[in-house]
Amino acid sequence: MKRLAIVTTVLVLLAALTGCGGKTEEKAETTEGCEIAMISESADMDGDSFVKATWDSVKSFADQYDMAAKAYEPEEASKESYLASVKEASDDGAKFIVLAGSAFETTAYDVQTAYPDTDFLLVDGVPHDDSSNYATAANMVSVVFAEEEAGYMAGYAAVKEGYTRLGFLGGQEIPAVKRYGYGFVQGAAAAAAEAETKVEMNYRYAGTSGASEDVEKLAAQWYEGGTEVIFVSGGAMTDSVVKAAEKDGGKVIGADLDGGSLSETIIASATKGIDSAVETVLRSYEDGTFVGGTAFNYAAKNDGVMLEMGSSGFSDFSREDYRKMFNQLKNDKIQLKKDTGVDSVSELTGQWVTLKE
Repeated sequence: MKRLAIVTTVLVLLAALTGCGGKTEEKAETTEGCEIAMISESADMDGDSFVKATWDSVKSFADQYDMAAKAYEPEEASKESYLASVKEASDDGAKFIVLAGSAFETTAYDVQTAYPDTDFLLVDGVPHDDSSNYATAANMVSVVFAEEEAGYMAGYAAVKEGYTRLGFLGGQEIPAVKRYGYGFVQGAAAAAAEAETKVEMNYRYAGTSGASEDVEKLAAQWYEGGTEVIFVSGGAMTDSVVKAAEKDGGKVIGADLDGGSLSETIIASATKGIDSAVETVLRSYEDGTFVGGTAFNYAAKNDGVMLEMGSSGFSDFSREDYRKMFNQLKNDKIQLKKDTGVDSVSELTGQWVTLKE
């Protein structure tokens, strides 16, 4: 089946949340049943900034509307475990289930037909089967983000700030992470071309989104080799890069959430409006206006992605510089390549960026 067209306007709704059982975190002291559930794509919800942000949004909405909510943490990152968690939530009485992460795309495809009386929100992906046939049922809404735009802002700002030796370290090589990386390269290339300045960039996927000594060692090698700032997209692995930066005097640009308060090494954060997206769909569920079968795209044009400037460590890249760059993206003056239609990241560098993979 063909991928449904992404809807570029976002419903202005705010939602309610609460959840269910299993290996869970509760919003309210509920002993039985639940109305809203969130399922994490890993067993370490607190260590994954994206999943934690999704849960915080669900929990906040639940508090506001006095609804019972629980978050499920599957025993392992597998489709079998995800399906088991959905069943557990459904058995506990969940009427609305949030699937947090692109790892749920094939699971979402299955459960939307297996549980026709349950409404679903897939955050950061679009339902498809194992053969990449896309379909979003009437009880499913999916939300995706223009990570390539957020990544572009990070790369452009870094070079405008004066950094010429950059690194991109992604977690797993999945579409959202690739879009961050591809955008970062394109942003750095654009700024380098404007300044006619040569830029070197290390580019790698770690194969994990978890914190690890291997990630810390790799980041340390980059810093010791002259890399000035690393843009990291990979959940808890950001902590490992920050550790290396603190030891070696490097700088970090984070992804998904504003991490400026976590470490002085984090000079900026390329963020996406997870809270707004989750609240919007939950609100539609709460007020009875939920419309399934749609996918919403959060991008610069609807303030769905941004570069956090309030906590940034930039001195040369000004708010006015940011405003001009953001408005160009918002008004479609900049056309970016995404994760599809690109055979290699080297296609995106232009003549001013030298890539090290």
